[in-house]
Amino acid sequence: MNLSDAITKTTNVSSIPKSPPESRAMIPSEPGFILLVEDDFMLRGSLATVLGAEGYRVECEANALDALRRLERPPKPSLILLDIMLPYMDGLEFRALQRNMHELADIPVIVITAVGIRPEIAEDLDLVTAFSKPLDRPRLLAAIRRYCLPKAS
Repeated sequence: MNLSDAITKTTNVSSIPKSPPESRAMIPSEPGFILLVEDDFMLRGSLATVLGAEGYRVECEANALDALRRLERPPKPSLILLDIMLPYMDGLEFRALQRNMHELADIPVIVITAVGIRPEIAEDLDLVTAFSKPLDRPRLLAAIRRYCLPKAS
């Protein structure tokens, strides 16, 4: 599914089927590459700086539509850090659409949110973990390292 198809389809979480694992194209992720989707300019900048200092390559998008467009071109991120409250499309809708893009469905997602997330929604969308704002930096970095190691120099 491409971006234009994804945007025209409904984004009701319960109506989007999970992609069967055998149908997913095996496109390798770029080691140490994180896509950060966060609309707060200050938080986005500080997280990108911290992650860069930890050895990660970070690309930032301020909204979910731009993040979906970014996912349409290589390289594929190893991890997505995703805010829930975003303009145009929320993070839950983004994740549902991302999971329908077969070659990108396997990218792990860590949610960062000020509003919290119900456990059943997190499970349904296969979110690896969620962190509430303000962020606990050491715990967040530990969770990121579980799914995405910094790029070796």
